[in-house]
Amino acid sequence: MGFKDKLKNPYIIALPTLIVPGLSHYLLGKKIRALIFFCVIMLTFFFGLLLNGGIFSLTHGNWLYRLGALAELGLGVPYLVSLIAGINKPTLELISSLMFGYGSTFLITAGLMNMLLMMDAFDIAIGRKVYI
Repeated sequence: MGFKDKLKNPYIIALPTLIVPGLSHYLLGKKIRALIFFCVIMLTFFFGLLLNGGIFSLTHGNWLYRLGALAELGLGVPYLVSLIAGINKPTLELISSLMFGYGSTFLITAGLMNMLLMMDAFDIAIGRKVYI
């Protein structure tokens, strides 16, 4: 089974979005749409970081932070790189920041939007969505 054959599988075509937001749409031939999606998701992600949003981990004791981590996990590689690098790890100083709630909302929203992109790529791959 070659690379082109694997791209025909809708379950596999949705996964590249976890590496780079919009990559699945690019592989489906929707290049402009992919670029727009990439810019929107990454800008939302970077604004969340700039606004002192927390990069939550699944091992945190607070169940709301674990729920936030599940949503942020939808970003895929950008989330994992931030988590491993320790960027915006929820500390007492970060949590007491005025913009922590807003920034965290941006980060969670970016992850959820990326999950929606995966579902959109799946729908395009199975022919449920047709664009002219």
